[in-house]
Amino acid sequence: MLTDDIEYFLAVAASGTLTTTAERLGISQPALSKAIQRLERKVGVALLARGPRGVELTEAGRSFQQHVQSASRTMEDAVQEARNIGGGQAGLLRLGVTPATSDFALRALFPTLLDERPAAHVSLSTAFGGPLLDEVVKRGVELAVCPIPDNPDPILETESLYADPCCLMMRAGHPLAARERIAIEDLAGQAWAGTRKHEFTRSQLEHAFRRRGLPFGSVIVEADSLHALVAVVARTSLISMINMRSVRKGALPDGVVVRPLAFDDLERRIGIVRRVGYLSPIALRAQEILRQAAAGLGGESG
Repeated sequence: MLTDDIEYFLAVAASGTLTTTAERLGISQPALSKAIQRLERKVGVALLARGPRGVELTEAGRSFQQHVQSASRTMEDAVQEARNIGGGQAGLLRLGVTPATSDFALRALFPTLLDERPAAHVSLSTAFGGPLLDEVVKRGVELAVCPIPDNPDPILETESLYADPCCLMMRAGHPLAARERIAIEDLAGQAWAGTRKHEFTRSQLEHAFRRRGLPFGSVIVEADSLHALVAVVARTSLISMINMRSVRKGALPDGVVVRPLAFDDLERRIGIVRRVGYLSPIALRAQEILRQAAAGLGGESG
């Protein structure tokens, strides 16, 4: 809903470089520079200044950015609410879950949500945390049930639902399987099957090793689904992490065992992530159902 020049300004402000922004937007750098200059002439002040590491916002530029972003969110919320009310979209829920939260979220919402709203339509997206949060920012997903990020984007709101501690997963014949609890020192130098490098659990795990000055080992197999990680562990000597609320008891293949960890660095909070501002009626009801389900978890461990 913003003019191209303002959109270009916001993109440059976010990236800090004209070159990178021009490439991402698919326009030439001179055209991008002219767009910024046009906007500055309209506003009447300089919004960007060249610095040693690219371009930086001036004080006026920071103020302009904040107000424009706020106005943009208000306009987007108004458009979405109008579509929901007048365009027959009030029954559409765009829901995002991670592999580790899908079982909780789907069991919580169904069939309750559809029993209450038989005309509802649910669009379900599954991804690991980083890509899923990007979808919330871009409005591809209205609600996400996922690990709560340490430093969320300012346009996101988070709400904690439950704790989800990590455990170690391995074949029954693995030497570590004989231990009742696994210390981090036991994991030094091990070979892993894991998620992509910047995903939440893997980042936490590598940080725990660095903090203690221990060698992490190597990730031999990377996968973007829990099912794939379980399958790899069942067929190799690799170890992996698993969040036990992500699987039902007895759901793992024969020969795959799970052991608790003797260190608490990897407990994470699972919650709801949404954009600041308007939520559709069906999303508001979905939030209530998820809260009630989380409150009923009590002492469950899987």
